[in-house]
Amino acid sequence: MTAPGHNPPGSQEEISLLGLANLLFRHRMVVLGAALFGFTAAVVLTLVAPRVYTAHSSFMPQTRKAMASISGLAAQIGLALPATEGGQSPAFYSDLLESRAILGDVVTGSFEFTTDAGPSRGTLVDYYRAKGRTPALRRDAAIRDLADDVTASTVQRTGVVNLSVTVRDPALAVQINQRLLDLLNQFNLRTRQSQAAEERRFTERRMAEVRQDLRTAEDRLQRFLQRNRDFRNSPELTFQADRLEREVEMQQQVFTTLAQAFEQAKIEEVRDTPVITVVQRPEAPARPDRRGLVLRALGGLLMGLVIGAAVAVWKSYAANLHLLPSSEAAEFAALRRQAKRDLLRPWGPLARLFRRSGERRTDP
Repeated sequence: MTAPGHNPPGSQEEISLLGLANLLFRHRMVVLGAALFGFTAAVVLTLVAPRVYTAHSSFMPQTRKAMASISGLAAQIGLALPATEGGQSPAFYSDLLESRAILGDVVTGSFEFTTDAGPSRGTLVDYYRAKGRTPALRRDAAIRDLADDVTASTVQRTGVVNLSVTVRDPALAVQINQRLLDLLNQFNLRTRQSQAAEERRFTERRMAEVRQDLRTAEDRLQRFLQRNRDFRNSPELTFQADRLEREVEMQQQVFTTLAQAFEQAKIEEVRDTPVITVVQRPEAPARPDRRGLVLRALGGLLMGLVIGAAVAVWKSYAANLHLLPSSEAAEFAALRRQAKRDLLRPWGPLARLFRRSGERRTDP
C-alpha cells in the first residue's frame, strides 16, 4: 500500500513521459504538419539544386632519400640521418593542396567552363562570381569557394594521396584537378631546387675548410718524413708517423665525401624530374554525383518532428497558463516578455552582461 499523496519512486518521471506523449498526440496535426513540411522542403531543395560532378585523382609522393655522401659523412662522426625528408610525407602534400599557396594560383588561372550563356573562358573568380569591392577581396572569396570544392585525403597504409574536385561542370572539374597536380609539382620542384642550392653552398664552404685542413695535415706529415728518414727503428717515431698518416687519411675521406656531396647537390639543383607519381589521372566523370535524396529527406522529416513537438509543447503550455499558480504564471509572463524584448533588441543582454562584469570587478 502506498500512502495517500505519496508517489512511488519513478512515478513522477513516468507521469511526465505519459503527459508528454499525450500532449504530442493531442497536437498530432501540428507535429505531423511540421514533419511533412520538413520532409517536403528537403526533397524539393534537393531536387532543384544543380547537379555537381567530381573528378578524382591520386598520386604518391616520391620521398627523396638523403644523399648517400652526406649520410656517409654523418656516419663517420657517429650521426644517423633520416632516410627520407619529413616535409615530403603524404600528409604534407594533402595539407599543401588545400593551402592558400596553391589555391591562390588556381583561382587566377584561365579555364574553360560552361555557363548559362554558353561556353566561356575565364578565371575561377569569374566562374564563382565572387563578390567584393576590390580584386583582392573577390580573389579571397573565390579561394574560399574553391577550398569548399577541393578535398584531399591520405591513405596511411599505402601513402597515396587522393584528390577530389567537385563543381557543376565536369570538364572544369578535370581542369582544376590537373591544375592542382601541376602546381603541386612545380611548388615541390622549386622547394627541392632551392634546398639543393643551399646544400651546394654549404658543401662548397665546407670543402674549402676541409681542403685547408687536409693541406695542413699533409704538410705536417711531409715535414716529419723530411726530418726522420729512417724512423722504423724508433717506436715513438713510428707511433707519431702512424698518427700523422691517419689524420691525412681521415681528412682525405672527408674531402672525398664532401666532393661527392657537392656534385650531387649540383645535380639536384638543376633536376626537373617530377617529385610525385600520379597513380590515377583526373578523368571527366560520366555521371553526376548522387543527390543523397533519402538521407536528406529523413533529415528534413526528423527536423520537422522536432520543430513540431517544440511548437506543440509551447502551445500547450501557453494554453494552460491560467491553470498554473499565480506566482509561476506571473514569472512565465515576465520571462516571455523579457525574451521577446531581448530578441528585438539584442544589444540589451550584452549591456547587462558588461554591467554585471564591471560590478564584480569593482566589488572588494
